[in-house]
Amino acid sequence: MALKRSFNDSEKFGLSTREIEIGEKYLRKHKTAGAIEEVASLKLYELFLIGSSFHEIHQQFPQFLVEQIILTAALRKWGMDREKMQSTLRDRVRAKVVKSVIEQVDFLTSMLSVANTEHIEEMRRYILDATGATPKPQLRIKSIKDYKEVTDTLGKIVQGATPSAKNNNTSPMFDTLAPQHKKVENKKDDDDDFDLDALIKKGK
Repeated sequence: MALKRSFNDSEKFGLSTREIEIGEKYLRKHKTAGAIEEVASLKLYELFLIGSSFHEIHQQFPQFLVEQIILTAALRKWGMDREKMQSTLRDRVRAKVVKSVIEQVDFLTSMLSVANTEHIEEMRRYILDATGATPKPQLRIKSIKDYKEVTDTLGKIVQGATPSAKNNNTSPMFDTLAPQHKKVENKKDDDDDFDLDALIKKGK
């Protein structure tokens, strides 16, 4: 079987072009045996999962070379693990937001129901009384401004509770909670954070 000389797509996931180049160069020199042992790499893996860069991980564990950490991350698919963890977290947060929205809507509609019960009978009696003896209801439109405010409010309520143009099956208030499908690409190089080449030369 041919010796491994480059990373496959899943191993490249989450790495910049320069990181891939450095990791593969270290791989060709040391083979897969150049990776950090699994038990020793667990602490580094934890730092990677919470968003630490390879430079930051190297600062915490200077006994390991940056290129060695990159090789380990690639071979053990740390990038894919972190993406799965973040996706799961986003799903959990999204579910909690939806639950909160539903609870708020339920609370507000209950308040509206109470208001209707209190005032609708009073309004009905006033409208049906041809003599004008029944007092005007307290909750009523008294001006064009009041009318505009009521129609605007009704428009917002209807818009938030009916399907949107983007998706006829969902309400606009849930559009922002929908999963964002994006093309998976390697992250861009960030030369402002640190110079990988200078860091590697320094460690030698």
